[in-house]
Amino acid sequence: MNACIVYSSCTGNTRKVAEALADTSGLPCFPVRNAPEPDDFDMLALGFWVRKGLPDARALRYMERVRGKDVFFFGTLGAWPHSDHARRCMAATHEILQAGGNTVVDGFLCQGRVNPQVVAASQRKGGHPLSPERLARLREAARHPDATDLAAARLHWQRSLQKQTASFSVTPTPCIAADILSMPEHIGSNTSL
Repeated sequence: MNACIVYSSCTGNTRKVAEALADTSGLPCFPVRNAPEPDDFDMLALGFWVRKGLPDARALRYMERVRGKDVFFFGTLGAWPHSDHARRCMAATHEILQAGGNTVVDGFLCQGRVNPQVVAASQRKGGHPLSPERLARLREAARHPDATDLAAARLHWQRSLQKQTASFSVTPTPCIAADILSMPEHIGSNTSL
């Protein structure tokens, strides 16, 4: 099985998750700007930051080129990872990938620091008032992805690889996060926060 990790990152959150996936699996990791053609791979891990409920524009453009592949997706967002908003983001990403004839093996979202420019722009446009609840969420998001998030992402990725490598009769890389976390939800988010 030939696999790689491709990610788009604005503030470094998604890059941090991508690098954790690469460290645990030994697979190559590319920023989307330098990503190889998806046709060269059997399986891809696709990372993004959530913008307006969808993967960011760079990640979306790459996803549109991914056809008929096994895909694990991961992303970071400012919202709570177990919120309705996060569930809608997961569902939308799943739909986008399936529309390309891809098989979504699993997905993972965790919180991540929101770019201060994005917060300021939403304030100017009046789209998201800086309520006490939103301020608390943004403060919490600034602490992520943390070690727990990265361990959960690794576990999702390793289990996805193990499922796929079984069909290719390849020995999977041991999961270093297996003793840290319990079984993750399928196409779920990090609900331990």
